[in-house]
Amino acid sequence: MIVSNVKKQIGYKDVLHDISFILSDNEKIGLVGINGSGKSTLLKVLAGDLKEDSGKINLEGETIGYLKQEIPYFYNNLSIIEYLKKELKIDSMEKRLHELENNLTEENMDEYSTVLNDFLSIDGYSFEDNLKNILLGLNFNTNINNKIETLSGGEKIKVLIAELLLKNTDILLLDEPTNNLDIQAIEWLEKRLKSSNKKMIIVSHDETFLNNIVTKIYELSNGLIKEYNLSYKDYLEQKELEYLNLKEIYLRSLEKKDKLKQQIQKSKEWANKGINKKAHSDNDKLANNYAKERTNTSNISKLTKELENLDIPEFEEKKPINIFFNLDDSKGNKDIILEHLVCGYDTFKTSEIDLLIPYGTKVNITGGNGSGKTTLIKTILGLLYPITGSIKIGNNAKIGYISQDTLNAQIDDDIYTYLTKEDPSIDKSKVFTLLDKFNIDYDDKNKSYALLSPGERTRVNLVKLALNNINILILDEVTNHLDKEALDLIYELISTYNGTIISVSHNRKYNEILNADIDLDIKTGNVIQKKLLKR
Repeated sequence: MIVSNVKKQIGYKDVLHDISFILSDNEKIGLVGINGSGKSTLLKVLAGDLKEDSGKINLEGETIGYLKQEIPYFYNNLSIIEYLKKELKIDSMEKRLHELENNLTEENMDEYSTVLNDFLSIDGYSFEDNLKNILLGLNFNTNINNKIETLSGGEKIKVLIAELLLKNTDILLLDEPTNNLDIQAIEWLEKRLKSSNKKMIIVSHDETFLNNIVTKIYELSNGLIKEYNLSYKDYLEQKELEYLNLKEIYLRSLEKKDKLKQQIQKSKEWANKGINKKAHSDNDKLANNYAKERTNTSNISKLTKELENLDIPEFEEKKPINIFFNLDDSKGNKDIILEHLVCGYDTFKTSEIDLLIPYGTKVNITGGNGSGKTTLIKTILGLLYPITGSIKIGNNAKIGYISQDTLNAQIDDDIYTYLTKEDPSIDKSKVFTLLDKFNIDYDDKNKSYALLSPGERTRVNLVKLALNNINILILDEVTNHLDKEALDLIYELISTYNGTIISVSHNRKYNEILNADIDLDIKTGNVIQKKLLKR
């Protein structure tokens, strides 16, 4: 694939300003950049889902497979296998092959060869076996005859990944392939992509996934691509070096600017002394002539010109990660006890769970897609009733909840309204103090929540929790779709928070940092205590 001077404008914004690169054999590219930098737009342009405004994309006869983000709703009534056969055109190819084979003539022989080659290129005769093997690897245990509408979000992603892999294209374009996948599926997909000789461009905020697969980084910024022939880990180290070098140049430039200003001021003062000096003798006249010489503006002009031409690079200091929680640690019971708990609804229920969660414990809820992790969380929060058993929550427990839906919600409220809507009596000074502690500018208080970056949304939601002095934090897949800035905030939160954390995440770095005291397998109800619990 050769991409030359591709440009794409969306609305009034030049999202892709001038994109050029060559995707060579066996290259696995990690496409990185802040949220809104145009990564998804670029993949859609490369896949042909969006038309570039100018420039050229030469595929050199190669085929492209693009991982879609969702299955269109009008396919809901189809079964998994019906949907895939329709999307891969297997059903129409099978039908046409059957028609041609029953009436094969010299006139239709070329068409038969074309259809047969297309069918063989996607291994059509082994389609169902290949599908089952892929779904098995993705930890997908649902019957392939089940309807699309019955699948969870993670299960639908697995179907879309299976669709991509079954297409057997030369180039893979993957936009956040690990979102909503369970760990077993992520690890299988990682191995599959790593061992493949296909060309790939991958967008992902899963650092472990990128570290284990990609061989080169394309950084998308201001509509341009900068290439780093490095692994993702080495890229991050290189970016830190670049930041420190730029900071040093910036500070030196400011220092030189101040020094030039001081020199100009001193030169002006020196010249003014000579001009104002009166001549009473020949010696004074001589001195005055010397002073006049000193008043020559050439030196001042030279310094002024040097100041005007001084190149001060654009530089923005990184905001420090600042997590501030004043937990309610007053006396009282803050434990959570699950006794013989079974939760779910008409068509699904979890295994029976018995679990004591002493205050200050970190709990990691594990299990595959659709196993009931979010169902358990909603039951603890009181959003669903238990089927059987009970949940006992201490009288001094103050629970706060953040989910991927919270961080992705399109809410038009401004920041201040969003934070005080549930309790307008909250002291304003407390709100603004916490906004400052979480590095949110006072001037941004009227900014719409919907327009905030992922990092800003994360900070605002942490402020919301801190305002209520919550001492039990429930986090449900909060790392999905977050950029690195927001991810670093979440990582800092779970490593420093002293209250109870009940967490669901398939992000391996997140789970490593969380370092849970207890693992709860939602599928079996098994509890694995990994540390001595606090009491």
